[in-house]
Amino acid sequence: SPLLGQGRRRPTAPRHAAVPASTMAQPAAKKARTAGEVEPAPTEEAKVAEPAKPAEPAKAVGPPPEAETDAPACTKPKVQGSVRFLTRDTTLNLLPSACGDILMAMGEGGIKNLFAGARASVGLTSGRYMFEAKILECCAGSDARGKGAHVLRMGFSAAGSALVVGADKDGVCFESDGDSDARGCSFIHNQTRVKAGMSFARGDIVAALLNLDKASSNFNTVSLFKNGLRISQPQQIPDNLKGKALFPHISFKGVSVHTNFGPTPLAPLPFTCRMVQDAAKTDTAVAVAQEPADGKYEVVVPVGLPDEGTFDWLDLWLEKNAGYTELSDRMLVAWAEQSGMGKPRGAGNKVSVDKPAAEWHDFDIASVRRAVYSIAPLQPRHYVVMEVRSNLIKDERQALVKRFGDGAFKIHAHVAVGTPTPDFKELVQRLTLKQKQESSDRAFQLKKMEEKRKWQLAKAQFHAAKAKKKAEKERQQKLKEMQKKVAAAKAAAAKAKEGEAKEGEGKEEKKEEEKEEGKEEEEEPEEEEEFGEPEPADEVPPKVALTAEEKAMVYRPRDIKDLTPLAFSSSFTKFSLPAADEGFAAVKYEWSKGPKCDEYLRQWILERKLKNRVEELVPSVWFKTKLQAWRSAVSKYQGKQTEYRASVAKKAADKLAKEAKARAAALAAEKKKAEKKDGAEDKGEEVKKAEEAAEEEEEEEADFAGLDVFGAEDVLDIGGGVPLFRDFSPEDWAMLGLRFELHLLAHAFRHDVDDPERLGVHTDHLDFYFQRYLGRALLPKDYGKETVEELVGLVDDVVYVNAKGVLESQVEAELETPSVFVKVTEEARRRRALRLDLGEEAARLKLAPAALQGQGSRHSKGNRQDGNKWWSSYGKVPSDRANYSHQPYGNGMGGKNGGKGGAWW
Repeated sequence: SPLLGQGRRRPTAPRHAAVPASTMAQPAAKKARTAGEVEPAPTEEAKVAEPAKPAEPAKAVGPPPEAETDAPACTKPKVQGSVRFLTRDTTLNLLPSACGDILMAMGEGGIKNLFAGARASVGLTSGRYMFEAKILECCAGSDARGKGAHVLRMGFSAAGSALVVGADKDGVCFESDGDSDARGCSFIHNQTRVKAGMSFARGDIVAALLNLDKASSNFNTVSLFKNGLRISQPQQIPDNLKGKALFPHISFKGVSVHTNFGPTPLAPLPFTCRMVQDAAKTDTAVAVAQEPADGKYEVVVPVGLPDEGTFDWLDLWLEKNAGYTELSDRMLVAWAEQSGMGKPRGAGNKVSVDKPAAEWHDFDIASVRRAVYSIAPLQPRHYVVMEVRSNLIKDERQALVKRFGDGAFKIHAHVAVGTPTPDFKELVQRLTLKQKQESSDRAFQLKKMEEKRKWQLAKAQFHAAKAKKKAEKERQQKLKEMQKKVAAAKAAAAKAKEGEAKEGEGKEEKKEEEKEEGKEEEEEPEEEEEFGEPEPADEVPPKVALTAEEKAMVYRPRDIKDLTPLAFSSSFTKFSLPAADEGFAAVKYEWSKGPKCDEYLRQWILERKLKNRVEELVPSVWFKTKLQAWRSAVSKYQGKQTEYRASVAKKAADKLAKEAKARAAALAAEKKKAEKKDGAEDKGEEVKKAEEAAEEEEEEEADFAGLDVFGAEDVLDIGGGVPLFRDFSPEDWAMLGLRFELHLLAHAFRHDVDDPERLGVHTDHLDFYFQRYLGRALLPKDYGKETVEELVGLVDDVVYVNAKGVLESQVEAELETPSVFVKVTEEARRRRALRLDLGEEAARLKLAPAALQGQGSRHSKGNRQDGNKWWSSYGKVPSDRANYSHQPYGNGMGGKNGGKGGAWW
């Protein structure tokens, strides 16, 4: 076929016959055409069985050519001394080997999950240099997350940066998992990682190259090589690191690493590159180990009061005193986060700045703390030990001095108590302003986002309404057109019947109609309506300023306190300031000086004793004995009230029975019409006796109404078997219990804390101590009040709140009998009844069922001898009878004001 060369048909060939070369080349040629190659149009001669041209081989896509060139010979003086790792620039868990170039880390307990890090002593400021590392072994075990158990990071960092390279903005690095090369390596800066190239694993010799040569096309870049070959393209270093001296930096976890700073590389690169040890002196900055003159390193022990600028002072001090290693739980938590542990789980009120109570899965921070404090005295470096609580307690300070007191360290106490210095106040204002600005920026951004969201919603609604309107208009237009067509069809059919005679006239009318239709169709075009509301513009957040009140603040407020409430309340009474006889080489006062600090601490403790609750306080046996005796007395009182009311009811019933019997006898005599004199006298005597009995009862009750309450000798029987509390209602029993319980609480607190400087229960913590001692909540709203002070005012005849906000009792702690509380309650009941009679509604008690039931449920179990007599409980009243009369007998018509003295009956 003449089209054979074009590949239209494939020729058949006998089995086992050789296939022509031109035929085999067709797929390649076709592939070349589909790839975009344009061939010239075939000529007429070419159409005649022209053999196909063989396709050109596809060009392989490879890495760009190497931009790095051989390093020129250097005659400048070389860096002096060996490149090494200074102790101060290594993490506490790093264990250098005897030969110095092999690094290992502690691998027992929780500390195995933390990165070990080391920064070299020679930094680079210009030129192009490299250093090498090799993973020698992968240690057993895994980290708390179960991944990344064997990791190596190598890169460069600025002096003073985080010792876990890549964890902050002052360092960059490459990271690879030492177990496998399937994941590739990452380039990390400020905990942000990007994919950078191939990974490296155990046995590989990895080289990190820093190019600070201004003449190079790779200026200000970092590259990575494995076994002499490039595995990562040059990565730009961040702007904040440009112009700074950058030091080689190694961080690792779960591996042991061999480092090589030169001058001879273990795996030469495709081009010659000098190593850090071979760097020119003018291209380097050398970190010098400042050995103490007397050979003793310093341990600084800051002493400050909780929530009074402790950690802010520490941060300010560390800015001025570089080279100190912080030992604190705050440092351990930051170290864990930098090691990829993530944010710890909070522990509610257990969280504090001093002891964060950080929790990670399968990671014990307590074991890390033990390991760190065990290894710290063995490493020659300066320390600052920040423990807010421990540094304020003498015994724990002495334990710290003993730990570092082997002669290798000198221990100094720095006391930051009293009036802060101006530079600290400036720091507080700066941090407060920064905090306020960040909060304002967040609120501003949220506001702008909400405005833009509303604008977008309004715009979408506008265009939706516009589209709906347009669709409706089009529908109406189509409808009109259809109606016109139907009308035109009907008109045409009608005119067709009129005949030829009127054909001309019809044509003229048709023309007129078409003209009219044309006029109807010509409508004025509507102007395109546009969304008129402008899009909210991007604005710069407003700048904030501190108010006069904020400028006057001495310490920066924090959401998280330095100590937990339990840790604070259990230890602040033991706080003291350090003295030289505790083993300190010197005690330095940063703020107020010696005696002023002591007086400040004394007043500070007194104020906290007054206002802070005692978390560990436990009710004593003395309190329990007094409370049990009171409950027994109340049970006896209520039993007596029940007995008395039963007897009164019985007397009333007997009186009615006698009167009924006498009237029945008189009626019987009248019926018999027996008007005997003796009979009349008998009837008169019976009536007289009944009247005398009634008078005796009336006289007895009249005496109760006029009784001197505090003159009664026996509250169980003031005469004739009548108890003083005969008219107590559930509300009165509740108030009786409240009086005694607050009185007992005030005395029990002083008895149990056994501290003359603790004046008593502060109203801020009255509910806490009431719950702790009485086992139930004390809420003012249950007694119809809003504040604790108003609640105490209900029983101010027994307890009151003094000028310092402390609960005081007016009754002695030791009493022979609790009858005084019954007398006070009865007197208060009579005054309240009198005020109610005078129309003072404010005198009415407004107790919630919780207040009534709380009393009865704890003090009157089993006291009700008659199940129907609900009033015999110590204040426990069914909800459906809360507003009923207090009268358990009589006509039952009493209202809420019943039971006022003897008037009701």
